[in-house]
Amino acid sequence: MVNIFYSPKGTPYVCASDLHAHLEISSPLNEWFSHMTGYGFVLNEDYSYHTKLVALPNGGHSEKKDWAIQLDMAKHIAMIQRTDKGKALRDYLLRLDKEVNEGARLNHLQISALFDLCKVMGFFSVQNMLQREHFEFMERPKNWWDYRAKLFGYSKKQLQDMMHAIGKRYTSERQALLHLKKHELIRQATIDLFIAMGKSTIYAKNMGSFIETIAKEIKPEIYNDNGLLLDFKSPAQIKTISLLQNRNDRSKLLDSLA
Repeated sequence: MVNIFYSPKGTPYVCASDLHAHLEISSPLNEWFSHMTGYGFVLNEDYSYHTKLVALPNGGHSEKKDWAIQLDMAKHIAMIQRTDKGKALRDYLLRLDKEVNEGARLNHLQISALFDLCKVMGFFSVQNMLQREHFEFMERPKNWWDYRAKLFGYSKKQLQDMMHAIGKRYTSERQALLHLKKHELIRQATIDLFIAMGKSTIYAKNMGSFIETIAKEIKPEIYNDNGLLLDFKSPAQIKTISLLQNRNDRSKLLDSLA
């Protein structure tokens, strides 16, 4: 299949020359692409001018005029060809689109944003804030705790049984998870965040799984910082939390994930 590239803002695109080659178009690239744009596609919305580096036999590179094509336009072009290769490419791009929209496929900018988030999601104050936002977004449902049990995959009774099995007392679900599976707290907070932002449950859960995996690798601080007289957070953590707290500023942190 054709290579997928990402713009500086994280938008996926394909090169016109790659599409032209994959679909085995017999007419020259410039002529064919000019014909394709005649179907109503808009410059700087559906496609943009692009310079592609082409490898030379001597090991050097030359610049070649090309176009960056958004995935929706690429899907339309694939169907216009009315060939088996065109249909297969469209199906591939549809699957790719679905993975991107559900958060099952991330680019480097999105992964970087999740790393920044992961470093502050272990603080109870952040977890409480995002849980409240989720609660408000869902219009304060009366079955809130039943809803959360289904969302996260375990009930209050199951937590009680697990804590009893290890002989630990606890005063809250968050404290219980700190003993049982501390990185689950980061997963929960991430799911709270993205559902409160209006993302689908599938998207929020995928992001939660990604960030839980990151947490197991980088081992962020996880503790109850509520009411502490001394704040031990780093300047970078304080900045990230500040961006999360202000919904207008939050976009600076989450643009690539929105």
